Amino acid sequence: MSAAPLDVKKAWESRSIKHERQLFRAQFSPDGRFIAAGGQDKLVHIWELEGEKKKVLDGHNTWLSSLVFHPKGGKLFSADYLGVIHCWDYENSTRPLWTIAEADRDNVRALILTPDGEHLISAGDDGVVKAWKAASGKPVTTMEGHGECIFSLAISPDGKHLVSGDLLGAIRQWSLQPWKPLRQLDASPLHTREENFIADVGGVRSLAFSPDGTLLAAGGMKEAKSNSFCPGKPTVLVFDLESGKVKTELKITGKSDGPFNALRFLEDGTLAGHTEMLHTASELTFWKTSQPEPLHSISNGSAYDLSLHPDGRQLLAATYVSGGNSGNGARKRFHEKYLPNTTNLRIFSLFAKPEEKQPG
Repeated sequence: MSAAPLDVKKAWESRSIKHERQLFRAQFSPDGRFIAAGGQDKLVHIWELEGEKKKVLDGHNTWLSSLVFHPKGGKLFSADYLGVIHCWDYENSTRPLWTIAEADRDNVRALILTPDGEHLISAGDDGVVKAWKAASGKPVTTMEGHGECIFSLAISPDGKHLVSGDLLGAIRQWSLQPWKPLRQLDASPLHTREENFIADVGGVRSLAFSPDGTLLAAGGMKEAKSNSFCPGKPTVLVFDLESGKVKTELKITGKSDGPFNALRFLEDGTLAGHTEMLHTASELTFWKTSQPEPLHSISNGSAYDLSLHPDGRQLLAATYVSGGNSGNGARKRFHEKYLPNTTNLRIFSLFAKPEEKQPG
C-alpha cells in the first residue's frame, strides 16, 4: 500500500495519548512501533503503538531533559537535569544497560546519535560537546568553543558534520571523525540581553538540516521583552550552508510569544516547527523555507519536542496541558485542589483525512 500524499495544509490529529504529568520529550522509535517520552516524573515511558501497551523504565533521580533512540533500533538513551545519561534495552529490560554518571556538570540539554549508530553525542549546561561510544558509554572526545550552555544539536544528512547552538546565539559547526571545529554561524538575533535584564534570554533552541543538506534551520525567538517569563517574537533563521549566511527569516501568524523549541524537515523540504506560550495556545507551523510567511499552522498547546515517524507522514508533539493553577505560591494557596500539569502526546497525520464510509 503506497503512502498517502504529503499535504500539510490538510494535517489533522489522528491520535492522542494522555499522561498525568508533564513530559518534555517524546520520540518515535526507528521502526515506528514505539513512542518513548520523559519529563517531570523522572521515568522513561514506552508506549507500544499497536494497542498502546506500556512499560516504565526507572533509573533517573530527577526530571528528564532529553532522549533519543538508536538509529538501528534496540536501544534508547535518556538524560536528565543532574547530568546523568542512561542507555536502555527498552524491549527486554527495565534497568539501564550502562550509565554515564557525569556527562555534564548539570543539565544535559541535547542528545543525538551519529547515523551509523557508533557514537552518542551530548551537550548541555557546561557548554562542551561530548562524544561517547554508543555501545558502552565510554568517552571518545570533547569539543570546546561555546561561551554558554548548549541547547541544540543536529547532524548533517551525510553524517559528516555536527552543529551545536547555544544561549548566546552562536552555532558552531564541527567535523565528525576527525572531530574538529570548522566554523561559527551567527544566530545572535535569537539572543537578548537588555541593560535591565538580570540574565541572558533566548538562544538557539532547535536546529535541523534540510534533506539535501544545503540549508540549516535555527529556531528560537527574537526581541525578548523581559527576563520574567521571557516573552518574545518566535523566529526561525534559515542559513544557506555554502555561504554561512541567513537566507530567510521565518515568521508566525499566531499569537505565540515563546521560542521554537523543535524543528523537523519533511521529505519534500517543508519545515515544521513548534513553539511554546505561557498559559495559552501555541502552534505547530509549516513553511516553504524560501518564503517567510507560514504555509499552514495548527493551534496547539506548548510543546518542546517534535518527532517525525519513519513513514514521513506523522508528527508527534508532547503537548503541555496546564493544571489550572500556576504562578508563585499556587501550591500553597490551592493546597487541596492544586493539580499538576499534564501532557497529551498528539500525533498529527500530514495528509488529507480519509473520508468516512457512509452506511448502506
